[in-house]
Amino acid sequence: MKQFFVAALLALSLGGAVAVWKATLKAAPGLRTKDVPLLGITHPRPDLIHEFPEAFPLQIAVFWTNPGPDPENPLALVHSLKEMGIPFFITQDLGQALKHRLVILYPSVDSHTFTSTQAEQLTAFVKQGGQIFAQNVFWGGLQALFGFRSFAPSRQRYRLAFAATADPVMKYLNRPEEREIRLGSDQMPEIIWSNGYSPDSGAQVLAHFDDGSAALLANSVGKGKAYLLGLSLLDVVLRNQNDHDYEAQRHYVNAFEPGADVWLLIVRAWYESYAKDWVRLATIPGGQRSAILLSHDVDWANSFAPGLDFARIEKSNQASSTFFIETKYVDDANSKGYFFEPNLRTLRELKAGGSSIGSHSIIHSRGFNKFELGSGHETYASYNPRGLGFDTASGATVFGEVRVSKELLDGEVPAQDTVFFRAGHLRVPNSLPEALERSGYQFDSSFTADDVLSNFPFALPRELGFDEDSEIYEFPVTIEDEESPGFANRVPQAVQVILANAENGAVSVVLVHSNESRLKAAAEGDLLRQLPPDILKTDMLSFAKFWRARDRLQWKVKATSPTEIVLQVKSKEPASALTFEFQRPIAKISGGATLFPDRTHVVLPQLNAEQESSFRLTFTH
Repeated sequence: MKQFFVAALLALSLGGAVAVWKATLKAAPGLRTKDVPLLGITHPRPDLIHEFPEAFPLQIAVFWTNPGPDPENPLALVHSLKEMGIPFFITQDLGQALKHRLVILYPSVDSHTFTSTQAEQLTAFVKQGGQIFAQNVFWGGLQALFGFRSFAPSRQRYRLAFAATADPVMKYLNRPEEREIRLGSDQMPEIIWSNGYSPDSGAQVLAHFDDGSAALLANSVGKGKAYLLGLSLLDVVLRNQNDHDYEAQRHYVNAFEPGADVWLLIVRAWYESYAKDWVRLATIPGGQRSAILLSHDVDWANSFAPGLDFARIEKSNQASSTFFIETKYVDDANSKGYFFEPNLRTLRELKAGGSSIGSHSIIHSRGFNKFELGSGHETYASYNPRGLGFDTASGATVFGEVRVSKELLDGEVPAQDTVFFRAGHLRVPNSLPEALERSGYQFDSSFTADDVLSNFPFALPRELGFDEDSEIYEFPVTIEDEESPGFANRVPQAVQVILANAENGAVSVVLVHSNESRLKAAAEGDLLRQLPPDILKTDMLSFAKFWRARDRLQWKVKATSPTEIVLQVKSKEPASALTFEFQRPIAKISGGATLFPDRTHVVLPQLNAEQESSFRLTFTH
């Protein structure tokens, strides 16, 4: 009888709630919109050899071993090299590759990859001073070159620890979080494939798996050295960035988690250790050491006005931020709509004051990652999503949340072109890159850095897959404000995470919800004041535009004498403060570039779209 009474009371309560909700479904006031064209996407099979051609001697030669009928493409390696600003080209001509000092064999080497004659060529290349970096070598014909006796494949190796060694490729791995990483959760019966090697007596073991087998080997042969990794960069870089890993993260947010970045840093150290007179495109603009990218999520009715307080504090600290706006114009089970005046007036004031604006969806649903893609023809006039609860909704699509929010922001905010998106609750559907790309966006910030194990921005692959990149760049969130004990109580910890990223030239994205400004804005001001002057403090959009231009920059170096080179660049779009780092100290430079006091960093002048420029550098010796 008691159970019946409780059930009846619950049904009555829910029925009443539904009745109240239905009563609130009023026609939304008219809002101004701007047309958002639905863009097309072509899916050509990329010709990577044509896209990344040989151009100058300092490039790393990537020899695409291309095994099997369905080859693994080098996208993961492309991500690693481009994010580190390392010059490279891709080839399937071994003779062409061996003309360069540094060669990467990718993705693997089996008994069908090389002939015995080619194996002899590779060995002679290393003996004469060449450097090879390879992953997953299975062929016995190259055992002596890479220094192993046997190998054992497994999907049950969950951790990897780097040895305390002076080998130069380890130079950036100086923190405990970098010296030992997780490959997946040991709660899972199987994770990624790995190959544990039994080393020869002369080989140096740089890393071990948790079963004691060698994960990374270095083998000196003559004047050169061969490195061998028992993992695929597809699994330890790209899979993590796509958030398709096997729960390898140790934290979700607010911690330093470089599980994918260690491999980028090892490749960078390998290049800097063995390339003669190396040149690299720096990850931070203006010769700075790092950057903190400030952002605020505006996803509640009372979150607009406090944003002005954050903007004032940021301006007083020579900083700026990006506000991600939930354009909620419907009443539903979660809240009433609030994308109306006076909030719109506040939004325009933020934009006029120098803040940048991004989209934070419309109904901010925790179930966004389960939404259907939609037709792409959703508009404000036709799109009527409703939250039915915390993670359920009706009438909602990914296109609708992305495209209609852009319609409204661009229509209601003068001179606004919304190109940045952040998903509500950071829930990401696989179709998000397509919806963003076809709706005219360029950037996203819907993952956390700890979850994807990377603190560098990266190109977001289509369908969050492994085959091709979309036009969208991802900027994962490093620090957020809502985790207990609250942002105001953990500023020192946030500073330490930012400084850890700064050591690697990585950025830190800070997310502070603007629902309250008394404690949070004061904490943000405290954070900004504690940062050293060589960490750039800026909004997300400004840095994102820099990163996109950097990623698409074409450049090469031509030596004109033993002490002089010419740096030639072509920018596909407007670019500001692009920075190059050189191994050799520079005496002077022409062409309007700025030489930093350390004499190894050069900041280029403002570049226009499709502009070709040359800069002549003279070294000190």
